[in-house]
Amino acid sequence: MSVRVRRLLLDGVRGHDWATPVVLAATLFVLVAAVARIASTEPLSSTDESAHVDYALRVWHGQLPVLMDGVRFQPGFGHHPPVQWVAQHPPLYYVLLAPLVGPLVDAGHPVQAVVAARIVNAIIVAGIVPAAAWAASRCFPEVRRLPATVAVVSGFTAVLVVQAGVVYNDSLAALLGALACGVAGAALRSGVTPRLLVCGALVAAAGMTTRLSFALWLVAVAVAFLLARTVRLGRLQGLWARVVVALVPVVAAAAASGWFWVRNTIVAGSFSGRPKAWPGWVPRPHFTDQEVATKPAFWKQLFALYRGALDLRDAVPWILLLAPVLLLAVSLVVLLVRRITTRRGQNPGRSSAPGDGWPRTLVVAMLVTVVVLFVLVEIRYMAGGGAPINRYTLSVWAPIAIALAAGLRASRHAAVVLVPAWTLLSLVPIWSLLHFEGATLMPHSAKLVLAATVLAGVLTAATIALFVAGELAGLRRDRDARDGRADTDDRDDRSASDAGPAGHDGGQLIAPRSTAR
Repeated sequence: MSVRVRRLLLDGVRGHDWATPVVLAATLFVLVAAVARIASTEPLSSTDESAHVDYALRVWHGQLPVLMDGVRFQPGFGHHPPVQWVAQHPPLYYVLLAPLVGPLVDAGHPVQAVVAARIVNAIIVAGIVPAAAWAASRCFPEVRRLPATVAVVSGFTAVLVVQAGVVYNDSLAALLGALACGVAGAALRSGVTPRLLVCGALVAAAGMTTRLSFALWLVAVAVAFLLARTVRLGRLQGLWARVVVALVPVVAAAAASGWFWVRNTIVAGSFSGRPKAWPGWVPRPHFTDQEVATKPAFWKQLFALYRGALDLRDAVPWILLLAPVLLLAVSLVVLLVRRITTRRGQNPGRSSAPGDGWPRTLVVAMLVTVVVLFVLVEIRYMAGGGAPINRYTLSVWAPIAIALAAGLRASRHAAVVLVPAWTLLSLVPIWSLLHFEGATLMPHSAKLVLAATVLAGVLTAATIALFVAGELAGLRRDRDARDGRADTDDRDDRSASDAGPAGHDGGQLIAPRSTAR
């Protein structure tokens, strides 16, 4: 393998380890699998999709929907809700769809309008793959191959394929949540710069104009800016600089979306705008928080990320989810024991990677806290009559993907086998989502499903091959570095990289390495 190819596999385009061929292949897989899913399902096959498309049409006509106004988009096919029950969501997602949905519906092409909206949505979902990989590189820059594994885990997750094939605003919220995770991780690991501050403000504003659930990430970004490793903001320094940068994303979010939440209070009677009772509405049962937390069905439905169209009792989805989690737990216990043993044998005055352990610990704490808060919010939601739906979990997908990827690569040597095996198994629930007879309302849909499935198979093989090649190249680079046999180009590349000795991560999510990038 040439040095240039090895460098591309390991370090990505221009040294960005989240922009490797593996990430590209996984991203394309989601996009192609989404096409197969779109062609497999009838337009407006769910009542929620009808409501989301109707919202986009309202925006095109210069309006915002109201719960009791109902759904005006009635094309004569599909399912339609009795009221406009997504009217409580902010309009950014629908602003993106409106220029396609509106003209097509007005021209008398409702099926094409729904398909066009699904394609835009599929592109948004595909963006979650590189976004999650970027977040991993920002949160744990010392683990050089983690972003590639996160991309594989993300691209081959069944719920992402489901989400990519239907019109739901959860897609944009998940993408912005992944970006917010990366912004917060970059602040804690590398510090806040003017560029990162602008990015944080834009992501915060976009997130809060997409979905209220983004508030978890808004808080995470603000706290991360306050506790950032360093803050560089002109002449402003110290505590006041930290306070200012922490307030910027909050102010940006309030400026962008505050008007909508005020409107919700006026129109719907509450800040969240949660739908109230309507004629014919049958309320769901209410529970206490403790009852929800002890219901196995709550956890199974909320974390059925790899279910696809399989039965909840099928073992495959839970192997895909829980096996990496178990591997991560075991590796963390082993790492803890090793550190305790090592410290006992060290000089008390010695410390590896001084000053780096605390920011890394803050990142881990942030990721865990966001997921825990998300679960608590969902418990309250179900207790009040809501339902635990697996697509809601995409709002915290980046931390979950990082955890799963870290478990699969707990051992770098084993990852060469584990990740490909996990990828192949993940095709089982994805395959269950496809219907090769196609959608009756879409011409040539059966042929499209077949062609997209074949191409998805090619991309699966490419993803696995590129991942294995990258892992083997990384292991070889580490071996050469230890033996002092690294060629001149590799040494130059590593000296130019500001992430420390390239390729060496020890297979640990929290390996003691310098994080300067």
